[in-house]
Amino acid sequence: MTSPLRFFKTSFALRLCAIITLTLILALFAGANFSRWSAGKEAKARSLLLVRNLFVDEKPSSLMLYAHPALFESTNELDWPSHLYYLRDRLGSLTSIDALRSTVATPFFDSDSAESTASHTVQVTFASGPADIQITYLRSGDEWLVTQFSILADALSS
Repeated sequence: MTSPLRFFKTSFALRLCAIITLTLILALFAGANFSRWSAGKEAKARSLLLVRNLFVDEKPSSLMLYAHPALFESTNELDWPSHLYYLRDRLGSLTSIDALRSTVATPFFDSDSAESTASHTVQVTFASGPADIQITYLRSGDEWLVTQFSILADALSS
């Protein structure tokens, strides 16, 4: 006959292992979600600052400062300042930043080879009307670099 005390000791050990395993899994998920949340927060702040720098303070250098080489595949690096002046001339002054929609994709485990990306659509109103500014980032080390920048507005289509 088996002693009830022996069953209790085995059962307690199994419960303890299950609790420790569950705690480790929860800590892993919490760490991954915090990393994604902080990455998203940083990229959102960068997008709002970039829009303000380009269209309120008129500093095209802020885009060049955080440009990824992929940004220059569609427009040559030397053509960006004149392109931004052209956009500001067609759109008019920035009157409001209305909303920001974002999608951030980060790897589950941070590693040197894993890439984080963020796509933001900043809904704004210019003197010529509403527009969507689309900005895509790639995380390179500690920096978010702009890989795509485009503006969708009726004032630019005519």
